[in-house]
Amino acid sequence: LKYDSQLKRYTLDVDSGSKDSPTWLQQSSTRPLDPQFGPRGRSPLERDMKLGLGTYLRFSASGAVCASGVHLALTPLDVVKTKVQTNPTKYPSVGASFKRVFAEEGLSTFFTGWVPTFLGNFLNGAVLYGTTEVVRRYLIEVAGTEATTLEVPIILAAAATASFMGAFLICPFEAVRIRSVAQPDFAPNFPGVVTRIYEEEGLVKGFLDAIPVFLLRNVPYAMMKFTVFDLSTERLNEAFPAANEDLKLSLLITLVGGILGGIAAAVVSNPADATISEMKKAKSDIGPRDALAVMLDREGIASLFKGLQLRMVFYSMVASLQFVVYDSVRFALGIGPDDLKLYLDVLGGALNAQGGPL
Repeated sequence: LKYDSQLKRYTLDVDSGSKDSPTWLQQSSTRPLDPQFGPRGRSPLERDMKLGLGTYLRFSASGAVCASGVHLALTPLDVVKTKVQTNPTKYPSVGASFKRVFAEEGLSTFFTGWVPTFLGNFLNGAVLYGTTEVVRRYLIEVAGTEATTLEVPIILAAAATASFMGAFLICPFEAVRIRSVAQPDFAPNFPGVVTRIYEEEGLVKGFLDAIPVFLLRNVPYAMMKFTVFDLSTERLNEAFPAANEDLKLSLLITLVGGILGGIAAAVVSNPADATISEMKKAKSDIGPRDALAVMLDREGIASLFKGLQLRMVFYSMVASLQFVVYDSVRFALGIGPDDLKLYLDVLGGALNAQGGPL
């Protein structure tokens, strides 16, 4: 090995004219190495650090910030999506819906329900991302050496567990948001909507009866989002190893993985999302089965995928931006991937053991 000061990396010093030298021996690494550590610095011995409560709280804080902030910024798309699903006759298409809402109700309508959107996703994001990290790391530890072959089942199990818990938190806020969008004159503000729903429908009927459908929406959504994201970013990192040392390229890969995960998640969760909108658009005794029957009678199977195009755009943006913000906040809080690993200082240990240089 010979250190090239211009390239700032080690290269294999092989006589290029030798016919006996295989071509792979004449290729140099593309990964920069610090010369004082040499070729061993390429693959240091490492293991995951044992994490405490403080670290998991930072995971939850990162999830809360990314979920609430991104959903708040994309509230206008969510408002139009809800109107398309709850009143397809008046809002038959996405483009026409934007124009009609702006012309008839004004710009402020696009931010209807921003309070329950922010609060619900703040709590749900904290639980979803924090619990996913906890369960995932626990299952990897339990699986031991088999963890690499169980990558997908571990991701699915962690995401399903976290989204199951989060559904109970976000359901009441989504009920308030949908009612605010579907019936703009229902109450003047967030406390007013909550109070009126509680007085007229009660706690369970007004805020919690859609939990089964939320589970059918949120659990497949989270499982697909995290699985597609993890697998796609893993493949992209393998294809572009420079991303391991370039923060901008790493965040770009995160963005692409989030877009793919969001599109896949939107498709599998759309039928349940449309059912929830049908249930919560107005006061009624309609349950999940009745809501599904009404939708099928009205437009057939197509009703289950009403608003899918907008949801694919919306959730590709939601997922990609969430993962980018999540990673950025993690780095800022000191819990990036490299911050959570322990590296074995082989040279330092040898020096201490021998009392001097080798």
